[in-house]
Amino acid sequence: MPVPLLEMLARFIFSRRHLSRSARRVLHGAFMPPRDRRLSVFRISGLTDREIWRLGNFAGELRTKSPLGRANIRASSVVDQGLGIEADDELAKHAEIIGWPDDEMRILEKATELAAASVLIINVSEVTPRG
Repeated sequence: MPVPLLEMLARFIFSRRHLSRSARRVLHGAFMPPRDRRLSVFRISGLTDREIWRLGNFAGELRTKSPLGRANIRASSVVDQGLGIEADDELAKHAEIIGWPDDEMRILEKATELAAASVLIINVSEVTPRG
């Protein structure tokens, strides 16, 4: 089943190198695909913020980390980059961004465009108080 273009996706961020809190933006590293060229995202349209963070915590269990934040992005922004989105039939709400080029520079360009099209949402439960 195809993912609708207006659907909102979340890419959970587990590395401080993939976000800039001061600039309030997602960095390209958050969208760099792994070696298998299948970048994990979650379909979050219609979910509450609490439900979305539950998905992030579930994803983090595999890494034994809680997400620092998430990059919210419309499915249409992914498709605009010539990439596809494949819904996961076995894991509810999970999908993967597919169709990445083989050329590393083109991958970097697409990851940079996706980061620019996304909105950073900080996980406030992971922000440590100063003082």
